Amino acid sequence: MTQKVNPQIQQFLDQFNAFMLTQPKQIPVEAGRLAYEHFSIMQSGIPLRMSRVEDLTIPVSNGSEQIPVRIYTPQLGVQLPALIYYHGGGWQRGSITTHDSICRNLALKANCIVMSVEWRLAPEHRFPIGLEDCWDAYHWFLEHGPKDYNVDPHRIAIGGDSAGGNMTAVTIQRLKNENKHLPKFQLLLYAALDLGCSMPSYATYADGYFLSAEHVQYYVDHYLHSRAEVDDPMASPLRAKDLSGLPATHIVTAGFDPLRDEGQAYYEKLKQFGVPATYKCYESMIHAFLHMTGTVPEVNQIIDEIAARLKEGLSA
Repeated sequence: MTQKVNPQIQQFLDQFNAFMLTQPKQIPVEAGRLAYEHFSIMQSGIPLRMSRVEDLTIPVSNGSEQIPVRIYTPQLGVQLPALIYYHGGGWQRGSITTHDSICRNLALKANCIVMSVEWRLAPEHRFPIGLEDCWDAYHWFLEHGPKDYNVDPHRIAIGGDSAGGNMTAVTIQRLKNENKHLPKFQLLLYAALDLGCSMPSYATYADGYFLSAEHVQYYVDHYLHSRAEVDDPMASPLRAKDLSGLPATHIVTAGFDPLRDEGQAYYEKLKQFGVPATYKCYESMIHAFLHMTGTVPEVNQIIDEIAARLKEGLSA
């Protein structure tokens, strides 16, 4: 039986495809960012209540700027594990606002503190500036999470979706390669893991499923300085030669997504190197489906499953 797109998502796609006539390169950067923010807010529904949500800025080493972070605490007065979350958005879009619903869901359902990181975006800040922000945010949280937010220092995860999944995988590989403190767990949600954009799913789902192959190539071209950087594992973590010694990992992909095959390939490569890894493809979903908690009931069930994996991965 041929798998079909979730009915509510198909309704969204019918409307989206009817109006999406503009090529990615013709959309001004700021307009694209506003459109993504509007999409995430409209699709996610009423925000879940949280015991405490704190916005602050933290220093980064690449430049004199500080970057925003948002810290979600689902339960006060107890020591909790934590997730450091890197948002998606094609390296060009996304913020702590666009991923507020996803982070609230993960914090509440996995009963963990979540720090959402608003790393600097391309094309103003190209590779590897955003990665450096993610690196700095991780180390900031290692210091401040336990002492300021009652985080269990032995139960910290890193996770992210799409471009944020790329940042997650690269950051963790770098931590291992530089013999730094590794997180206990990593969570990769429809992550961009090979920027060559050449796996079969790019052809199979090239157009008509929200994220097109053309969009991905556009984002890559505006993130990297040149195509020569595609082979760098700091850009394409799937191309790293050695994945041994990485923390336990859960990988999620969507069935109708150009990025599907690279997520599965990363899972298979992790297993080859002896890394404890699990994989789940949600066959009826499209890229960015985790934003759709307010419009697609099945997405809430999926987030429950993802949060359960996260909670298990962070268990003592």
